[in-house]
Amino acid sequence: MSIGHVTQTGNISIPKNWREELGIELNSSVIIEKKGDKIIIEPLKKKKAADAFKKIDEEIKRKGITFTREEAIKDDLYD
Repeated sequence: MSIGHVTQTGNISIPKNWREELGIELNSSVIIEKKGDKIIIEPLKKKKAADAFKKIDEEIKRKGITFTREEAIKDDLYD
């Protein structure tokens, strides 16, 4: 267990050894979840998200699926 610090603006300090262990880098994003009276902070793994999109792209190519830019925008495939 360790004691962190919450600033006036709501920033929370996470001990350096924990950040290193979990791969939380400077200016990286984390997932924050509230469960009852607890807050869970979890590193957001960008690599996993990128890998998921890569697999989707490969499946689209493998199946020969095509769509126009307009179709993709209409169906919210792009933000």
